[in-house]
Amino acid sequence: MISLLIASSALQLAAAELKTQAAASDMIDVEADRLDVNKAKGEAVFRGNVKAVQGNTIIKGATLTLYIDNASKKIKTMIVEKNVYIKWEDKESTCDKAVYILDEKKLTLTGNAVVTRGQEKVSGEKILVDMIKDHQVVESGKSGRVKMRVNSGSESGVLEWKK
Repeated sequence: MISLLIASSALQLAAAELKTQAAASDMIDVEADRLDVNKAKGEAVFRGNVKAVQGNTIIKGATLTLYIDNASKKIKTMIVEKNVYIKWEDKESTCDKAVYILDEKKLTLTGNAVVTRGQEKVSGEKILVDMIKDHQVVESGKSGRVKMRVNSGSESGVLEWKK
């Protein structure tokens, strides 16, 4: 099993390449069965039983692909595929594919997307979350309708995200 420590703002595979130390909250621990890096494409693909942890955020799936800007060395996009599980803040989500665009703080969950917070739940074929604009969209698919369960007796937070 491969265990690597990477900064969410930069993928660095050798300590000699590190120019500055990232803050502890910027660090991501990633474990997988295999890692393929293509510097020319700016791509790092973790395969097999992937688990990534940053602070109290946990991401699991069959593959995790990081797209890195070659000029800035910063991660632009993270894509998690197959049996995706994400624990983020006080929520848990599952889906077939998750795409997170870091600079834009946009998260897209597709394929049987479900977000739960305690007993609250929202589900659909696709869930789009724009954390900057505080805007969410849940779309139905061929297999069903959008479904949501909220607690009417207290403040709902199943679609509340920190900016």
